[in-house]
Amino acid sequence: MSKATLLSLIAAAVTVVAGIAYLMVGASILPDQAMSGHGWFALALGVGFSVIVGGVLTTVLVIGRRRGFDEAAHEISRQVDPGQRRDHAD
Repeated sequence: MSKATLLSLIAAAVTVVAGIAYLMVGASILPDQAMSGHGWFALALGVGFSVIVGGVLTTVLVIGRRRGFDEAAHEISRQVDPGQRRDHAD
């Protein structure tokens, strides 16, 4: 496992733990507050819509990259700086 992967996993774990702690503190501060069924429905619609939009945008990004739709931008940058090295993997 590379150092970058390990650091990413640690950062993700810290983020999850911090989120859970935040939710627990928030739940203890407002114990008498309740959300109606309409509120839960709106929350579910918002989360679902956000996940769908994120998935669609990610899919478009991956498909565009695989089909080479962003190659024109790469060629322009190479014309400006012809000595540019290609360090990233395709």
